[in-house]
Order: sequence, then C-alpha cells, then structure tokens
Amino acid sequence: MKNRLNFTSKKQVVWIMMIFVIPLVLLLTIYNFYVVHVLNNKIEQTNRNSILLYQSAFEKNLNNAEMFMSNLASNDYSFLKLMFKQDPLSLQLYAQDIMSKYQGYFQTNENIGGMFIYSKKNDLFYKTYSQNYSHNIRQGAEGYLKTIVQTDDNYRSWGWFAHEIDGSYYLFRIVGNRDTYAISMIDFNNVVVPQHFSENNDNSFFVFADQDGVPLTSIDLMKRKGIAISKNSDGHYISGSSQNYFVVQNYSASSKLHYIYIMPYRGFLFYLDTVQVAFLVGSVFIIILMFISFLLLERSYFKPLTRMMATMNQIKNGRLDEVMSTSYGVNEFRQMSNTFNDMMAEIKDLKIESYEKEMKKQQAELQFLQIQIKPHFYLNCLKNLFGIAEQRKYDQIQDMILLLSRHLRYMFQENDSVVPLADEISNVQNYIQLQQMSASHELICKVNVDERLKNFHIPPISILTFVENSIKHAVSIHKQLIISIKASLLETDDGEFVNLTIMDNGTGFTDEMLAVINDSNHNQYPAKEHVGILNVIRRCNVIFQNKSTFLFSTSNGACIDIFVPFRME
Repeated sequence: MKNRLNFTSKKQVVWIMMIFVIPLVLLLTIYNFYVVHVLNNKIEQTNRNSILLYQSAFEKNLNNAEMFMSNLASNDYSFLKLMFKQDPLSLQLYAQDIMSKYQGYFQTNENIGGMFIYSKKNDLFYKTYSQNYSHNIRQGAEGYLKTIVQTDDNYRSWGWFAHEIDGSYYLFRIVGNRDTYAISMIDFNNVVVPQHFSENNDNSFFVFADQDGVPLTSIDLMKRKGIAISKNSDGHYISGSSQNYFVVQNYSASSKLHYIYIMPYRGFLFYLDTVQVAFLVGSVFIIILMFISFLLLERSYFKPLTRMMATMNQIKNGRLDEVMSTSYGVNEFRQMSNTFNDMMAEIKDLKIESYEKEMKKQQAELQFLQIQIKPHFYLNCLKNLFGIAEQRKYDQIQDMILLLSRHLRYMFQENDSVVPLADEISNVQNYIQLQQMSASHELICKVNVDERLKNFHIPPISILTFVENSIKHAVSIHKQLIISIKASLLETDDGEFVNLTIMDNGTGFTDEMLAVINDSNHNQYPAKEHVGILNVIRRCNVIFQNKSTFLFSTSNGACIDIFVPFRME
C-alpha cells in the first residue's frame, strides 16, 4: 500500500483556510475588475456621447465650408471666369468679387481662419484671413499651398488634411477644377470646445489628432503630461507619466481626425457609490480578519505545537532532562505537557534502573573475561620459568622471580577493569625482559607514546596479548624480532580518537587468518582459536560502549591498529 502524503498540522490548517480564502479573494478580484470595467465604460460612454455631439457640430461646419467652396466652384460667375485666361482688369474684378464673398462667409463659420483662390491659367493666388495672423503664419500657409497646387496632382483626393505652420497645425481643404481652386483653412485655435468638457476641472482637455495619432492641438501639454495617443483605439485607455489620465477617443473617416477627450483618472474608488464602497471595505475587512485569525492560530496553536516538537527532538537526541512548558493558554496543551513530563519522569526512572542492571551485567562479563585471560598468562610464565630452571641458570632465577612477581601482581590485580596506558606499557616491557631471560634470542621493543596519553585508561593486558602473540608466532632463529608499540592522538570530524599500534617484523598474518579476525562478527571465531584477541576485543567493546575499532593487517610483519574514543569515561 502506498504511503499517504504527510502534512504538518500548520499546513493542513492553512490549506483548509485557503479553501475559503482563495474563492473569496477570486470573487473579490473578479468583482473589483467588473466594477472597474463597468465604471470605466460608464465614464467612456458619457464622454463619448459628448465627443459625438461635438464631432457632429464640428463636421457640420466642415461640410458647410466644403459645400460653400463647391457651390462657388460650380455656380459662381466670377469663379468660372477665372478658369479662362483674362485681361488684368477683368482678373482683378473677378478676384475681388470672390474675396468679398469669402469675407461674408467668415461671419457664418467662425472656425475658418483663412480662404484662398488659385488660378493657374491667370497665375493668380489671392488670400484673405479672418484675423490678424503673423507674417510667419501667412507666409507658411501661402508657400505651402502654392507648392502643393503647382506640383502635386493628388491633393484633390486628400479631403481635409492637416499641416504644421510655425508650430501649430491647421486644417486645409481644396475644391475646384480646370486648374482653378478654392481653398479653406481651419484654425484649431478658433474651434470652440464645449464648456462641459472642462467644467469644474482645469486638468481635463480636448485634443484633435490626425489619423496616425499625432496630436494636432495641445501638443506641449501632451508632452508635458506624457500622454501617448493610441493610433488604433476607439475605446478608452489609461495613459500619462506623472499622473494617470482617462483617454476616450473617436475616429472620423470623413474628416480623417481623432476626436479625443482627456481627463484625470482618480481611480475607480472615486466613482463608486456608497453601497459599492461599503461592499469593498467589508470584503477587505473580512480578509484582514482572516489574516488576524491565522495569527491567533499561530500564537495559540502552531507555536506551542512547534515548541513541543522541538522538546521531543531534543529528548530524541539524548537530552532526557528537557521538559515541556506548561504555561500554554490552551488547556489541552497544558494537560498534554503535564502528561508528557510525567511520562518522561517514569521513563527516566526505568532507564536508570535498566542502566544499573546493564552496568552490573557488563561488570560481571568484564570480570569473567579478565579471569579467563589470567590462567593463560600464568601458565605461559610458569613454562618460561621452568625453561630457565632447566638450563640451570641459577644466577638468573632470583632476577626472573622478581620480574615474574611484578608481572603476576599486575595480571592478578583486583577490580581493575582499566589501567593507565603507562602501566600497561611498563608491564609489556617487564614481560619482554622475562622473555629475553628465558629465550636464546634477543628481543627488541620500541615504544613511542604521546605524553598526553600516558594517563589514558585501557583494559589491562590488552597490548600485552598482542605482544605475546608476536613472540609466540614471529620469533625466528634467522633474524632479530623487533616489536614496535605506538600510541598517538587523532583529531577527526567525529571527535578525538586514540590510535594504538602494535607491529612486528615477523611473517605476519595469513590471508585466511585476516579474513577471520577482521570479520566484524567476532563471535563467529572458533571456540579454541584466537581466544586472546577475542578477549581483548570484547573487553574494549564493553568498556568503550562498542565504539572501538580493530584493524589487522600484514605490512612487513603483523600490524594491529586499535582506535578508541579519547574522552570516554
């Protein structure tokens, strides 16, 4: 069966809250977007209606001007005469007649800034203006119009078109035939903007733009406010750099103009009614209450639970004296803490009792192991003494008896499960002297012990066991036996360890023997083989709580490395 997904209680509560919070937030978000959309559409529709009314009035003036010029070009006697070559006097009379009609039309269409007549056959270009324009504007308009009527044949299909003169845009229309034309110039500065476009708001304004979205009026104001006109939009949009502006525009194909109304955008809250504001505030308040509820849960539920888990982890890591706090505001947590603390107190009592039993068991086992090894050394020593006596070296018997008594006193000491390393080394050297007195060959023992380790405690007869094995198995009549004993302190990431090394220059261990004694399961040794080695390993495991390591190898002789913790009581 597959394991179910595991979640903390905090995550579970958060997920449960999210079941309600997420739909509510989505609902509020959708509602707010809907309200914004509806309000913006209402604002757009109101402004668009005003634009359409103004656009209708403005284009009516354009149509009237175009109709006036068309009637002039097709029905006026003086205009028709200009289509043919005239003498200077007649040409002057006909031109003055048309100019007087232009002046009369200025009274009916206040948007007209100037009117022109051009006759190519008579090389005539007359103009008149509704107001006193500057010399630059006059020169610019006249030069531009002369250029296009003399060089461009496509102007008749342009309809109304805009052109910049001296920093301002003007709207032009050319009507006529047979190289004789009537021209009108619309001055955007003369165009009257409806009063309600800027009523009670000096920051709202109306803008004309050409079909490419280039502003024709309020150019400096648009640049200053950073408002960009959308070329292809007939809806509403928000624009502006330092401040947002609500832009509504409508494009007219007949005049090839964008009619644009721009007003400051104060945000949708400004346009909400009382009920909508109350609903929005209430929704935000509910979300805040949910957040406060989560904080209360965090304080009264999650934090106590986290502290409880932290206490349990500390206890798991061996800090059994840790107790749970009982100062929680929730009764269930207080009861749980009291129950847990009582349970831990009982566990510690049981653990102490179990530990004492285990210590008694280990002490009994250690005593048994030491008793087991004492006869082994005792018999070997008697055998060596017998050999000396057999050789009738009576002058050495007294010295050997003194060495043997020190040796036996060390081996049969009472209730010593561990001894200082210096005492063990001294006993090994005493044993070497005994062997040298009884053997026919010389033994050399080299000792190198770190000064910091002389008082470090190890099981008695532990090093002596391996030295005895070296003498027993590595002695050869062909070469001198050298035994090296080294004790050093190692510092590792896992702590400090003592490394005891016993080496000889004998033949070393066989491969079969290494496979057996390096086996981690030492209990599998044959009952009558390697008793001394097994005895040392088991005693070290008891004393150092199974944290000792034995490595056997052959390197120019037998080599035994023992690693035990340095600061182990």
